[in-house]
Amino acid sequence: MNPQYCVMYPGKITGFSKRALNWLEGVQITSVKEASQTAKALCLWGRDARTAIEWLQHTRLADYWESGNPVRDTARACAALVECGLSCEATVDWLEEIQSDHGSWNNDIYDTCYALIALGIMGRQNRQGVDWLLNNYSGKWMHPGTIALINSALIHQDAKGMADHIQRNSSWLLAQCTDDNWRYMATSCLVVQSLILDGRSGDVEGSLDWLVEKIEESEWKVSVVALLLITIKMYQDD
Repeated sequence: MNPQYCVMYPGKITGFSKRALNWLEGVQITSVKEASQTAKALCLWGRDARTAIEWLQHTRLADYWESGNPVRDTARACAALVECGLSCEATVDWLEEIQSDHGSWNNDIYDTCYALIALGIMGRQNRQGVDWLLNNYSGKWMHPGTIALINSALIHQDAKGMADHIQRNSSWLLAQCTDDNWRYMATSCLVVQSLILDGRSGDVEGSLDWLVEKIEESEWKVSVVALLLITIKMYQDD
């Protein structure tokens, strides 16, 4: 393990968070994904999220958001609005209505995970969707970002009932970690979030340092900055 990232540096993380929040409040949003992540990040930190929220509200078509991935983006948007204290009941109804008979959304692992997370945030358990995840588990899914999303979906749906599955997934994720990271910033954020949800905040302190270090070295992108701010706030509130 690289000793540079073994110890958490709260001052570095605090400084980044303040600058990033100020920057995020003024960015131009271009997609449902960006708007959802921006709104959630700003709301979690108690900052002004009106621009992102209004963007989402104005781009909604009836009960869902039209995009290249309507299920995924609708789930993201719905979850973000709920985090901001807004109702999204009609959209959650829409998600449940378009669920396939076999339990998935579009027979797609990512659509299914995001839908289950959104439903879970709304307090709606969906056993059929959870069963699809468990019964169709595939070696093709053995990627840190994918396993992290699966774990987050299981935790939001039934953390107690799925405890054994969640524990195994978390242990596998930690075993894939190299120098406190999972190679990519977005993937590492998703993994850290799932580990925090699983009560393993003590295992991710060095990863937060790595994430801040990496993002400071790169050109800021809305989705990555927002995702990291959400991750940091989840850690602080755990």
